[in-house]
Amino acid sequence: MGKFDIKNLPELAVIGWPLLKTFSPPMQNAALKELNIPWRYEAIPVPQEELKEFFHLASQKMVGFNVTMPHKGDVYLMCDEVDDFAQKSSSVNTVVFERKDGKTVIKGYNTDAPGLLKSLSERAKGEFKKDIAVIFGAGGAAAGCAAALASWKMKKIAVVNRNVEKAKKMVDDLKTKFDGIEFSALYVKDKKEVFDIVKESNIVVSCIPEEGAALYQEFLEGNENKEKIFCDLSYGERPGRLFKRAAEKGFIGVSGIEVLLWQGVFAFEIFTGEKAPADVMRKVLESIAGSWWF
Repeated sequence: MGKFDIKNLPELAVIGWPLLKTFSPPMQNAALKELNIPWRYEAIPVPQEELKEFFHLASQKMVGFNVTMPHKGDVYLMCDEVDDFAQKSSSVNTVVFERKDGKTVIKGYNTDAPGLLKSLSERAKGEFKKDIAVIFGAGGAAAGCAAALASWKMKKIAVVNRNVEKAKKMVDDLKTKFDGIEFSALYVKDKKEVFDIVKESNIVVSCIPEEGAALYQEFLEGNENKEKIFCDLSYGERPGRLFKRAAEKGFIGVSGIEVLLWQGVFAFEIFTGEKAPADVMRKVLESIAGSWWF
């Protein structure tokens, strides 16, 4: 018998492991309350070895759930149908159970990708070059970001990671799904190559947790292009190490809280079929983290 009690499962949740911090529950619950939808949204830590059990129980009871690290790739494989961004990134961060005629269809979506694009466009007013992008990290969030940026027809996208084989696998998968884009995988310790591509780039997106940020911060030196954007998907009550370094070097900063907001807006609309109250969701995030991020 597993640890999940089907009777107590909420309608909606975010799952991950170890899931030490998430701002999604207060944001989503405020949106549900605003629209008088009598559901609750909770954070549920799910270890890798218990993912299948949770998925089985959730499919019987829940409306759906969001997915954070490290489960986005595994959940993708468990879905019956996926949207375009999920298919192109092999990564799912939003699951919905559609029940009809006694059958349950598991639908997977990637709202990380449109959330990133919305955040970049909002912060930079849409006025920036879209030629070369660099992504720090090679997990599910990074794959979603790469697919998002590839949809903008970037010329080059480089994936930098401390596990270069993982980066190569991700890049090889993306090459089969996008034509006309030069993808590359770089080892984080090949410093000259990483410095060179970051210097060339227009957009840098970090999908590195705060505890791993120190390995990447030196690459944010030497930003001659003041229109260059830096987005840090890691978020908290205060700016993280990489976000602060990028600001010092003149990057246009896009916080992970902004991306969280917009991916949450898109997920809410998938869950409920209703237009999300984005202003209410933003105010909740501001009450938690302050206003430094916008």
